[in-house]
Amino acid sequence: MANDGFTVERVPKYERMPPFSHDESTPDRFTRPAVDFAGPCKAPIALQDPSQFFINRKGGCKLQRSALSLLDKLIAIWTEWDSNQDYYLKELAPSIVRKDASVALTQREARIVNELRRLLSDEEWEQLPNLIAKRRAGELEFLASDRERALALEEAKRMEEEARARRKEEERARKARKDALIRRINNAFLSDFLSADQIWETDPDKDLLALDAYRSQKIGFVQGWAARELGLNLDSEQAAAVAATGGDILVVARAGSGKTRTLVTRAIFLQEHCGISPRELLLVAFNRDAAQEMRDRLADALGHDLPHVMTFHALAYALVQPEEALVLDQASADQFGLSREIQEVIDEHLRDGNYRDLIRELMLAHFREDWERIESGGFLLEDRDEFLKHRRSLPRESLQGDYVKSFGEKVIANALFEHGIDYSYERNFRWNGVNYRPDFTIPSDHGGGIVIEYFGLEGDPDYDDMAQRKREFWAERDEWIFLEYSPDDLREKGADGFAHSLIGDLRQSGIKCSRLSEDQIWKRVRRRALDRFTKAMSAFIGRCRKLNLSPADLKEMVGKHEPFSRSEELFLDIALSVYKAYLRRLKEKGKEDFNGLVWRAVDQIRRGQTRFVRDKGREQGDLAILRYVLIDEFQDFSAMLYELAKAIRFANPDVQFFCVGDDWQAINGFAGSDLRFFERFDEYFRDTSRFYLRANYRSARSIVEIGNALMHEQGQGGIAIGDDPGWARTCPVDSLNSLPFERKRHDGDEITPAVLRLVRFFLDQDWSVAMLCRRNGLPWYVKYEDQKAEPDGSLEKFADHIRAFFPEEDRARIRISTVHRYKGNEESAVIILDAVQRSFPLIHPSWVFLRIFGDSIGGIEEEERRLFYVAISRAKKALAILTDSISSSPFLDDIAKHMHIEAIDWQDLPEFQSHRDQHLEIRIKNAFAVKDKLKALGYRWDSQGRYWWKMQRSEGFSFDDLLCQQWAQDGIRVEVYSQDGERVFNG
Repeated sequence: MANDGFTVERVPKYERMPPFSHDESTPDRFTRPAVDFAGPCKAPIALQDPSQFFINRKGGCKLQRSALSLLDKLIAIWTEWDSNQDYYLKELAPSIVRKDASVALTQREARIVNELRRLLSDEEWEQLPNLIAKRRAGELEFLASDRERALALEEAKRMEEEARARRKEEERARKARKDALIRRINNAFLSDFLSADQIWETDPDKDLLALDAYRSQKIGFVQGWAARELGLNLDSEQAAAVAATGGDILVVARAGSGKTRTLVTRAIFLQEHCGISPRELLLVAFNRDAAQEMRDRLADALGHDLPHVMTFHALAYALVQPEEALVLDQASADQFGLSREIQEVIDEHLRDGNYRDLIRELMLAHFREDWERIESGGFLLEDRDEFLKHRRSLPRESLQGDYVKSFGEKVIANALFEHGIDYSYERNFRWNGVNYRPDFTIPSDHGGGIVIEYFGLEGDPDYDDMAQRKREFWAERDEWIFLEYSPDDLREKGADGFAHSLIGDLRQSGIKCSRLSEDQIWKRVRRRALDRFTKAMSAFIGRCRKLNLSPADLKEMVGKHEPFSRSEELFLDIALSVYKAYLRRLKEKGKEDFNGLVWRAVDQIRRGQTRFVRDKGREQGDLAILRYVLIDEFQDFSAMLYELAKAIRFANPDVQFFCVGDDWQAINGFAGSDLRFFERFDEYFRDTSRFYLRANYRSARSIVEIGNALMHEQGQGGIAIGDDPGWARTCPVDSLNSLPFERKRHDGDEITPAVLRLVRFFLDQDWSVAMLCRRNGLPWYVKYEDQKAEPDGSLEKFADHIRAFFPEEDRARIRISTVHRYKGNEESAVIILDAVQRSFPLIHPSWVFLRIFGDSIGGIEEEERRLFYVAISRAKKALAILTDSISSSPFLDDIAKHMHIEAIDWQDLPEFQSHRDQHLEIRIKNAFAVKDKLKALGYRWDSQGRYWWKMQRSEGFSFDDLLCQQWAQDGIRVEVYSQDGERVFNG
C-alpha cells in the first residue's frame, strides 16, 4: 500500500496506548503510565507541553496529539537501538525525510510518519534524525511547531469561549425579546384583539414567534376567555374560528361539532371583549327556530343588550317595510298562504277547458312515460351517459303511485290500473321461513288469487335458479294462478302489445277486465296528479322567484331549452302561463312573497336605503354601520342571498362575513340552494380564510365512521370524541324470521315487527327513538290494525301504529319524521326506515320539470347522498339502518367499500310483547256462506288451514259476544287461540 511515497507493510492493528491520568497534586499536569520501550528511554514522559491537549466546545479536556508524542511512538517502535542506532538515525530516518520509496514501513510506522510530516515545519522535518536522537536522549522538551499550535489552540479556545459567551448573551437577549413580543401580543389580545394580527405582522421581532406559535397563543387566549367569562370549554378548532380576524371567513362545521356554539360565541366575543357595538353585529339564519336558538344563547350571556338576530326574510321585511300582505308557507305555524295562492292560480287554469285538458294530458303522460321510452326516443341527448350511470336510482311511478323497479313492471301496473283491477305490489308471503314478495298479487274473494312475476334478469344463473324455485313454489298452491313475463315479451310485442297480452291472460284466468275510459282513469288519479302538479309548480315558481325572473325572462329560457319528453314540454308551456298569472295575482291582490321581498330589499340597499326597523320600532339598525355579518347554515346559500350579501357590501365595503355551515349537509338544492358559494367561497367573497370544526361531540365512534365512509373523498371527515363505539347495525328486514304469532298478528307486514323489536330494545336502554324516512310514506307494506292494509300510509299514521303497541309513558319517546324535516335535530337512537333502492337515492320523477334550472340526475344523487348522511348523523348512541338484502340502497354498498357495518342478528332482539295484554287469534271455519260479512269485519282467509282468521286483543274479549254476532250461524265452527298457540275456546 503506497502512502506519501513509502511502501507500507500491513501488520496487525497495534494496541491502544494506555489512557492519560490526572495527577491531583499537580492539576496542570497530565501523565501517562510508562511505556515499555525497548531502548534506554523508559521513564514516564510528562506532558507539560500545553500543545498536547485543548479545551473542547463543551468545556472538557481532550488529548491533542503533539509532534513530540509521535516521536516517542516512533522511538518505541524501533526497538533495536542498542545494535541498530546508526541504522535508525543515519539511514532509516534520512530515507524517510527524503521519501525514499525503497524504504518499507509498517502500516503503523507510515501512519506516524505521515502525521509527523503534517505537524513539523519544513525546517524541523529536515532535522528529523537529529530530533529523534535528542528526544531519545531526553534533551528535547518541546518543539517550536508544537508551541505555535498550542498558542493557536489557546487563541482558538479563547475565541470559542468569547463566542459561546456572545451566543449565550444573544440567546438571553433573544428570549427577552421573544418574551417581550409575547407580552406585547397578549396585551394586544387584551386591549385591541382585532388588531393583534397586524401588531404581530408589523412587529420588528415577528420572526421570533412562528405563525403556528402565534396562532396557538391566540387560540389559548380565546379558550381562557371563554372559560372565565362564559364557562365554556372551546376546543382548539372552535377557538380558532372564534379568534379569526380580517377578511371573510368560512367555517366548515361537520355534524355535531358545535356549529351554533361557535357562531354565537364569536358574536359574544366580538361584543364583550372586542368592544363591537351590538348595533354593528348582525346574525342571520334560514328559519325562525334557528334564529330563536341563537337569540336565546346570546341572551344567556348578554342579557338584553343583544346584537341583531333574524332570518333573511325578516331582514328583508325590516328593510322594505312592505305595505303588501306577505304570503308564505310555514308548516310549524300551520301557515300555507303561498301554496294557497299558487293553488288558486292552478284552479283558475283548471277551470279553463284548454288548460284543464293540457294538465290532464301532462300528468297522465307523466305517470305513463318511462325513462327507457325516453331514451329510445333520443330525448336524453348529451345526458345519455349520465342517465345510464344513474339508471337504477330512477324510480318508475305507476298510475296507482307504486314505485316499481322496471319499465316492464310499470307496463303491468298501469295495465292493471287502467282495467280497474285491484292489486298489491310486492305483497309479502312466507317461503321456507323467509319473506318473499312477488311483483303483483291479485287476490280472489275465495282465497288465493293470481300472482304475476316479471323476471327482468334472465340469463343470470342465480336469478334463473330463483325463478325456477318460484315457479315450483306456486305450482304447489292450487288456489293460486302463477303468470310470468320477461323483457322478451316487451321487446317482441311493444308496450301496448304486451299490456294487451297480459289482459288476455288475466281474462283466461277468470279476472273480469274492462278498460276504463280516460275520464275514469283521470278521476282515479286526479287528486294525486293535481297534488303532484301543484307541488311541482310551486317548486318551479319558487325557483323562478329566487332567480328574479320576469315572465319575459322565463319565456326566453323556455325557448332555449330542449325538453326530454312530452310531459316536460307540456309542463313548461303551462308554467309560463301559471307564473305570469301568479305574479299578476300578487299585484292585483296587494300581496308579496318572501322571495320577491328579498329582491326588493336588494334593490333598496343598492339605492342607498340601508336602515331597517323591526318589532314596531323597538329594534332599529343600519346596514351601513355593520362591521360583522354572521351567517348560519351557509351551505343553503342561494344566488338570491348572494345578491343580498353583495348589496350589503356595496353599501358597506368594510363589512366582514363570517359563514358557518356543512357542505355534507347541503340538502336543499331542490329549493334553489347552490353549493357553489360554499365550495368556491374564495371566488365570491373577499380576503378569505377557511377553518374546520371536525370534532363530533354528538355521535358515538361507529356512527361517525359510517358517515365518513359514506362521504369518502368528499372533504375532511368528522372525528369522534370519546371511546364509546356505540351501537350500529344494518337490519335487513327480509332476514327477520318472524315467530308464528308475529306473522299472524302482522299478516304479511314485515316492517312492523322489525321496528317494534328495535324500538323496544332502544327504550330498554333508556334511549329515545327517532324513526326517519326519505319521504312521507314507507316503501313497505303495513297492516294497520282495525283498518284496511295500506301500501303507503303517511309517516304519522305509521308512528301512531307503532306507538299503539307501547304504554302511554313510552309513546312520547318515539318520534317520526322525514329526514329533511329532522335536520338540525338529534336523538339517542335513530332508525332509518328505508335504506333501499328507490328511497336512497330517490330521484323523484318530478325532477324533470326543474331541468331548465340546471338540475341533473348526478347532482340530485349527490344531494341524496348528503341527505343519507344527515339521517346517519342524527344518531347519538345507536343507529339501525333498515334495508332489504335484495334491493339495498347503493349508498350502503359505497359505505361497505371503506368499512364493515355489522348486520343485526334478529335473534338478539326477542319477539315484541305488547303492553296491551295478550292477543287472541280467532279462527272461523265452515263459513263460506258468510264470507262477505267476515271480510267486512277484517277477517282474512288462510288458504292452507282453510279458515278465516283475525287477531283480537284479549282485553275486553267476550266469547259470548263473539257468538252473538250476525255471522255466527249453525254449522260454523269457532276456535280461539292464545298468543302462545294454545286453544282456549272451541265452539
